[in-house]
Amino acid sequence: MRRASSSQLKKQGAGRKEILASESGTIVKKWGGKIPVCVVFPNTYYIGMSNLAAHILYKTLNSYDDVVCERCFLEENGECISIENGRPLKSFECIFLTISFEMDFVNIPKILRLSSIPVHSEERRKKDPIVVAGGICVISNPEPIHSFIDLFLMGDIESTMPDFMEKYREIRGKDRDEVVDELSRFDWVYNPARLKVSYRGDGTLGSFTPEDFTVKMCRHKGKTLGTSAVIAEKTEFSGMFLVEGTRGCPSKCPFCLLGNSYRFVCDKILPLKTDTEDVGIIGGGVSFHPRLVEITAELIRAGKRVHFPSLRLDEIPLSIIEVMRNEIKTLTFGIEAGTERLRVIIGKPLSDQEIYDKLSAILKIKPFNLKLYFMIGLPGETMDDIEAIVELVKHVKHIMVKEGARRGFVGSVTVHASPFVPKPSTPFQRLPMNDMGELKDKINRLKSAFGKVDNTYFTHESVKYSFVQAVFARGDRRLKDVILKFADGVSLNSIMKDSAINLNFYALRERGKDEIMPWDFIKVQ
Repeated sequence: MRRASSSQLKKQGAGRKEILASESGTIVKKWGGKIPVCVVFPNTYYIGMSNLAAHILYKTLNSYDDVVCERCFLEENGECISIENGRPLKSFECIFLTISFEMDFVNIPKILRLSSIPVHSEERRKKDPIVVAGGICVISNPEPIHSFIDLFLMGDIESTMPDFMEKYREIRGKDRDEVVDELSRFDWVYNPARLKVSYRGDGTLGSFTPEDFTVKMCRHKGKTLGTSAVIAEKTEFSGMFLVEGTRGCPSKCPFCLLGNSYRFVCDKILPLKTDTEDVGIIGGGVSFHPRLVEITAELIRAGKRVHFPSLRLDEIPLSIIEVMRNEIKTLTFGIEAGTERLRVIIGKPLSDQEIYDKLSAILKIKPFNLKLYFMIGLPGETMDDIEAIVELVKHVKHIMVKEGARRGFVGSVTVHASPFVPKPSTPFQRLPMNDMGELKDKINRLKSAFGKVDNTYFTHESVKYSFVQAVFARGDRRLKDVILKFADGVSLNSIMKDSAINLNFYALRERGKDEIMPWDFIKVQ
């Protein structure tokens, strides 16, 4: 699922007892004789419990009889204790950070400071927890936060956690440095202390030491994927049972980190063991699930309300819209670009006419509201491509009026624009990002144009947010001090003015084809 805009996610964190009272499925264990570990999501409960990786990790660790696993989030009131028993992080032996968004890098030192755990791994001593991190952002490029983490698990939870915890049981109680060293022996565990990096005079990366240093990805080879561990009310997907219908995406669009990081796998989903009425089937490639119509129909017959993320317009069958017509009011589609020329470049080669024909067929079923996602700042984009977004949406609006008039209802259109952010391990990893001035001009053009189109709403990601995301996504070890400044509340403008690190170097520069990338030692299997 696409992440909601930052304004949507600024929710006041609820108190621990209030949260526990609102949940179902919470796992609370006694600590006696067990290994205490904590799943830490470096953002609020509202965001973290909407993330299926946190559920999978929590459920997996608690499946071991000799392990007690609790959860911790960073609330806006500064609270940073476990949900289940109110324990400080320093009381756990291991803390497992799951990181899905680059902007959450800033929250890691905040959490460590609030927990009286040394921010830098080299400063930790015998009784400090071992800090472990995983998740799609650090699997693609862990280097900007290398200093804060003892060990990175470079792979899927299902394939790494059983062996990692078995080894930890064997060596638990030894000297802390020895434990970290022993756990580093898996070829999918990255210990950043074992890698030295040098830089050239022009600022680009010069070499790794040892030269043959590699970390291999460890991928889940099964076809059973994740589901919610806890039904939570105070989240983006309130009261919803989440099912990972697919992992990865077969289209492998060149801008997409998820599609280029995982092989495409479909879960059979049924039978679904939950009494929860609302079911969210998620996954980047969920539109490609071969049995999606059949599964959805069966769930609806069983009295479930089914929800989906952003869908792929050219892949979603009309039959599934027909099946769900009474369940949903708004459909979300990633169109991505205003012209066919750009859509071909980014792996979504739909013609304008194909878009209009498919939406017309959908709106004949029911006059839905539409939410359409676009990217701006794509490679090769001109202002004509920006103007084309407006014209495309106007045409879509015309179709909505035509089809809706028959039923006396015309839905609204929400247009959301996000700046293109080049990501590691994708075909677009070496491309530059548009500078902030260009992006603001494009957003202002769209905002002005859509302000004149009836019943159409324009939203967008923050340009500054996207710029920092680009810096972190393709950054290297030298960013650690920049992250600490952000954690201290220093503004982007002040950092860009005063820092010795040039952030434009990471976001706006095209990388040469022979340039060593900070993440090149990671070998995808």
